[in-house]
Amino acid sequence: MPKVLLMALFVVLVATSRAQSFRVKDNSRLAKFVGRMSGQEEKYAITFGKTIFVSCPKKDFLAESWWVRHEVTHVQQYKKYGVIGFLERYIVSSIFHSYRQIPFEKEALSAEEEKP
Repeated sequence: MPKVLLMALFVVLVATSRAQSFRVKDNSRLAKFVGRMSGQEEKYAITFGKTIFVSCPKKDFLAESWWVRHEVTHVQQYKKYGVIGFLERYIVSSIFHSYRQIPFEKEALSAEEEKP
C-alpha cells in the first residue's frame, strides 16, 4: 500500500510541476516601465522565457484567468521557438504588424477566451 501512495504522490508532483512551468515576478520594475511606455500604467505583463513579469501583485495577476492564459501562451511560444527564435520572430512581426496582428499576440489573444 505505501508504494501505491508514493506513486500517486509522484504523479501529482510531476503533473503540478508541469502545470506550473512558469514563474511570476510581481511588482516588476521592468513591467511597470514597459507598461508606462505602452500607456498601460495600471496592470501590465511582459514574458521572457518562463518568467512572467507583472506590474501588480502576483495574486491580482493570478486572479485574472484570461490574463494568465495569455501570458502562459507566450511561455509556450518561448518553449517552442527558444528565446532567440521567439524574440527574432516577435520583433520582425512587430515591425510589419500592429499589436493585435502579430502572430504570437493573435494566438495569445485567442487563448484568453474560456475553453469549455
